[in-house]
Amino acid sequence: MTTVLSTIKENAAIFILASFILNIIMIFLLVGNYAATASLKDRYKKLTKGMSGKNIESILFEHMERMEDATRDFENLNSKINILDNKMSFGIQKLGFIRYNAFSDVGSDLSYSIALLDQNDNGFILTGIHGRAESYSYAKSVKNGVSNYHISTEEEQALERAKSNYLDGEKVLSAKVNK
Repeated sequence: MTTVLSTIKENAAIFILASFILNIIMIFLLVGNYAATASLKDRYKKLTKGMSGKNIESILFEHMERMEDATRDFENLNSKINILDNKMSFGIQKLGFIRYNAFSDVGSDLSYSIALLDQNDNGFILTGIHGRAESYSYAKSVKNGVSNYHISTEEEQALERAKSNYLDGEKVLSAKVNK
């Protein structure tokens, strides 16, 4: 025991310096630990903002329930979109339009043919023939891109335009045909 005390007395300055250096290192580690804890505390406050008195576990369970609700809502909306997509395939999606002069004694291109088709090329052709004294309108059905009725050259052109074009809101095809 006396040897230990004598060693400490002889090297007291070294022991004091070593403990001082270790205390400085501990202070730096303590400050670093405090900064990291403060950062985590801020992040925890942001996470629990508006959740008075709730712990992280209850917040996580609440978020999981919200995610499950959102997943159910998403699946429900996805099925509704599929239903609407199916219904839209039967709506008018293709348009072919042509104006022409049906009679040589009438001055303008007042006659027209419009083909309106769905995704499967089913629909109808509307034709308006304008003459000097009277006008006529015709509607002819179309099934799979073909009409069961005799169709004129202009009606055929409107039908072909409709079959090759989707109605996209930006362009409506029209052209003049002279007889």
